[in-house]
Amino acid sequence: MSELKLDPIVGRITILRKDAATGHVYVATNLRNLGRKKRSTKLLRPLEKLIRRVGKAQARSAVIYTQRHETSNRKKKNGWLYDMMANMRKAQKQAWKSTRK
Repeated sequence: MSELKLDPIVGRITILRKDAATGHVYVATNLRNLGRKKRSTKLLRPLEKLIRRVGKAQARSAVIYTQRHETSNRKKKNGWLYDMMANMRKAQKQAWKSTRK
């Protein structure tokens, strides 16, 4: 069978055939999409995992800080400035919690 180009979401294709004489169904072909190989050495995978986790935590910190900034700004005039240090500290605390999971 020729090489098929499949979408990455396709995990496996099973082709069934029916025997004309007996009527039994059997698996004729079983194609699997194994995906791409990892492009990183085993030694660097823990470091990659750590860096990815820190990046996600920073993104979460930015989202939380932005929400708190907008809330402070709505509550009082120049509230974002008065609450800036507290908002940053609380956002960093939430980010730190997410890295430990």
